[in-house]
Amino acid sequence: MINDADVRAMVIKQSRCKLIGVLKMFYPIEAGFLTLGNVLPTVERNHLIQDLAYLMDKKYATCVNERKSQSWDAKEFKLTAAGVEVADRIIQDKAIVD
Repeated sequence: MINDADVRAMVIKQSRCKLIGVLKMFYPIEAGFLTLGNVLPTVERNHLIQDLAYLMDKKYATCVNERKSQSWDAKEFKLTAAGVEVADRIIQDKAIVD
């Protein structure tokens, strides 16, 4: 039987998978936060922020114009080489895809 935690984990994986796929579509150029939000309208803003933070922590994505005290709306993101490998499923991250 699937419990709430399992459902939440599946939603997080789906959200991250969609996000990394969208960033791959923009690769090698960057995508703005607002653009990502528009392309992924079903992903809530706070979840998009969490997912981007996860991708940056894992070095799958980088913020190309990050400045101190900058709002998320002004940030632009780009996949790293490792992020492209995850998007292309060359390497696997269980927190993104099973």
